Amino acid sequence: MVLLPFLLLLAGTPQPTSTPPRIVCAQVARPALDLIVKNERGQVLRQLNWLDASDAGWLNVTYEGDHSMVTVHRRWYKPQTIRNIKVPDECGPARPTRVVVRLQPVAASPLIREFRILNVNSDNRMGVGYWPYFQRYETFLDAPGSVSREVVWSSSRPDVATIDRGGLLRSVCSREGAITTITATLKADPNFTSSTFFSRGGRGMVCPRGAVDR
Repeated sequence: MVLLPFLLLLAGTPQPTSTPPRIVCAQVARPALDLIVKNERGQVLRQLNWLDASDAGWLNVTYEGDHSMVTVHRRWYKPQTIRNIKVPDECGPARPTRVVVRLQPVAASPLIREFRILNVNSDNRMGVGYWPYFQRYETFLDAPGSVSREVVWSSSRPDVATIDRGGLLRSVCSREGAITTITATLKADPNFTSSTFFSRGGRGMVCPRGAVDR
């Protein structure tokens, strides 16, 4: 019975509150923006999370606190600036903030602004040391919808690799290293071409004999 008043007194005394542990963020690099640049037809001209040197001439991103500003000044298009882009930052954004910029061409822009082979390596070269190997090439054309997208494909050395009308490359098996130039020519205007390099060969290649080789 002596303990009862003591327990009641203890119950009425404010207890110290525990301090929540400090959040320690892992040093994980996350992109702040998912930037998509489109032309007037909605075609994606460029999609990127991280800027590299090739983007410095036409794209500028500035950060001020938790806001960003994107300025796009691409050749043949009217410049455009998007301000006050909110970028959440709690140990880096959980997901990038998506920004879509749709550009409009200037009055003096040419009919065909860009023509290139898609999804090539940064050094514009693909090399394989095994067989068989197949690869489908595709092209990108920045032009109005009235311009035909039809392409003529060619290989400078069919003994290294062949390519059909649909852009499907087939390597020719050989242990001897060799390179061919794959070229896409725009049928609507043959002055527009795009090329990439393909190499094959290696001592580890096993080449069965027969018509399937080619």
